Amino acid sequence: MAHNDPTEDDLTRLLVTSWAALRAGTLDPDRQALLDRERPHWQCEAATLIAEGLIAYVTVELVDPDLAHDREVDPHDSSSAEDFAARLGAHLLDFVDYRGDLPRVRRLSTH
Repeated sequence: MAHNDPTEDDLTRLLVTSWAALRAGTLDPDRQALLDRERPHWQCEAATLIAEGLIAYVTVELVDPDLAHDREVDPHDSSSAEDFAARLGAHLLDFVDYRGDLPRVRRLSTH
């Protein structure tokens, strides 16, 4: 591999920042054309990366502390897979519900 070859992190960064720029209406048309031509499913790839990142974030920052708090309150209470899934699902649905608030955000209101 040559020193300047793009890495997987470089590709991830390109996909996610391009996806965000597209949603904000600031993606350079030439960059979009290149991505559309070279990686026809780039938007789906970016959305999947973002979703996986959000699931990890929600799990680490929200679900795990919720379950840890429950264990502090009742040390004999062991969380089940169903408890975990219910907490994760509830937090993710909260994020999905925010989609209705996008029109209030001026830069994203048209997308």
